[in-house]
Amino acid sequence: MSAAEMIARLAAASQKLDEAKAKTAAAAQDAAEARSLVAGALQGVAAGPLVGMIDSYRQALAQAAQGGEPAKQHVQETIAKVRALGN
Repeated sequence: MSAAEMIARLAAASQKLDEAKAKTAAAAQDAAEARSLVAGALQGVAAGPLVGMIDSYRQALAQAAQGGEPAKQHVQETIAKVRALGN
């Protein structure tokens, strides 16, 4: 595989990581909206446990959205190394 092919594939991988981050962030926003709807529908104590579950889910999604950043950084560093070796 040529350096150009490697770079193209790594760039595509970087794009996929960006897409995954955006989708996960959107899912976290959807969970926040669901929380608001549940809290509005089940006002008071009845909403507590369900709202707590949704909060946990939303927080996990938000953390997952940020979790891909180290992988993306490593992909970018690898692209730079391949470029340096290819020249």
